[in-house]
Amino acid sequence: MEKEKSNKISVYLIKTGFFPADVLKKGNYSQLPLSNESIFYFDKSHSYKPSWIKGFFGNKLDDIELFNQSSRGVCFIKVVIGSEERFFAIPFGYGHSMIKKYYCVDDFGLKTVLNLVDRNSIRKIGKRTLSSEPKNTIEQLSKIGNISDFGIDIEQDLIEEITGKPNDLYFGNNLVTGKVAFTASVKANISNAEEFLKKCSEYYKKEYYKKNFAFIDQVKAIKDTKEWDEKLIEKLKNDKDENIDVWMAIPEIIEWEDVAGFSYLGKKENLVDDITIEDFKKSLSKKQSDSLDLDFLKKNKVYCFRSSADEEYDSWSYFKCFYCEITKDDRKIILTNGKWYEIAKDFVEEVENNYKNTLKHSSKIALVECEEKQHEDKYNENLAKSVKGILMDRKNITYGGGSSSVEFCDVYDTENKAFIHVKNYYGSSALSHLFAQGRVSGQLFLSDQKFREKVKEKESSLPFDPVVDPSPGDYKIIFGIISESENNLNLPFFSKVNFKNERNLLNTFGFKDVYLTKIKRK
Repeated sequence: MEKEKSNKISVYLIKTGFFPADVLKKGNYSQLPLSNESIFYFDKSHSYKPSWIKGFFGNKLDDIELFNQSSRGVCFIKVVIGSEERFFAIPFGYGHSMIKKYYCVDDFGLKTVLNLVDRNSIRKIGKRTLSSEPKNTIEQLSKIGNISDFGIDIEQDLIEEITGKPNDLYFGNNLVTGKVAFTASVKANISNAEEFLKKCSEYYKKEYYKKNFAFIDQVKAIKDTKEWDEKLIEKLKNDKDENIDVWMAIPEIIEWEDVAGFSYLGKKENLVDDITIEDFKKSLSKKQSDSLDLDFLKKNKVYCFRSSADEEYDSWSYFKCFYCEITKDDRKIILTNGKWYEIAKDFVEEVENNYKNTLKHSSKIALVECEEKQHEDKYNENLAKSVKGILMDRKNITYGGGSSSVEFCDVYDTENKAFIHVKNYYGSSALSHLFAQGRVSGQLFLSDQKFREKVKEKESSLPFDPVVDPSPGDYKIIFGIISESENNLNLPFFSKVNFKNERNLLNTFGFKDVYLTKIKRK
């Protein structure tokens, strides 16, 4: 008897209310009904010469017969699940390129796999880190291991893909992968596809994952962003909704000492010192203001100009410079660096309570105000004089391999034994850098005599003996953030998360007095 063959199948679950005609990208496709419940769309295959033949060899290979041929098709199958009809899409060849992923349930594959695998049966993960500059990372073990073997920060990493070994023999012994689609090698074909799809749907709806992977629900990327885009536009137009906070910030780290200013018009004239909602609105004509939409925000840019040369430093789309936090029906929706996310309610409460306690704890700390148009370096000089301390700004300590350097602090307050770290507020990336600077400096100061010796060599007036191990309880760490806002210091959500984590580490090292305070710019 012939052994039943396994097929490698990828499955997308179509969102409720949409049909194959909605999901298919535009194209001249042929179609073949397979039954009342399924239909196969395909693109007729054509042979063509690879582009590299002409690109690299010119006319030298014109006479050889060397062709590529690709095939692509998508099978749509309607399945009745309970009282609901749902469509699934199964692509073949390059058929995935025929599908508008916007109409697919974005966590279908991920949740299905998480409900199918155990903590100790993971082979690969794909994650997106939401602190500082968001970055995508893929990590793979040499053999199946535990989820703890991966470097996951459960508060700041968004898990987007996972591969592991299923614990249900229905799905065989091969690895399964989940992202938007669910992929598995199974003994399934067109004759029993409905059974297979019902099984996938069954696992997608389970909540087994909450036992082993509960952190998955803390942060979710939002794919269908239309509602939130519209709320952002409406807020910019009339500023009435009190449940929406919007501000602007440069989305990446820049060298402020080489910044002449910013322009919303791309011209190096009438520059502003920083970007704000107020200046953005003033830059708009009445026609632009009345017709403001998402397309305008994504196509037009904020320009940054250098002070050292008459040239552009960098530029970013308006949309990427907006930071937005929306509260709706106990939901927390966040826009950062051009991406929308939803944060779990319990996680939001934990972070916000920690932040409020931090500000209460820090209320007794007051640093001298920053002058108008004063850059960080000049402010730090003024701060050092005001506290009769020692200026350490830009006196970096070369440490470790290569060209690694560590900034001890910006100002050392000798009277209060305080390391003061200062940063002009301009988004999550700068703040993450600031908090990391304080944590790294504090840890090395406690644990490494060679580091203390190098700090002392850089500034001999610092009042400590590098040979003597310091007691962390004797020192304070202060993070000062320069802001023009008249309101209380309010950081982006992920900066609050980042600060909480860094402060917890400093507390673990023994630094009990860690403060966060606003420096008012005049």
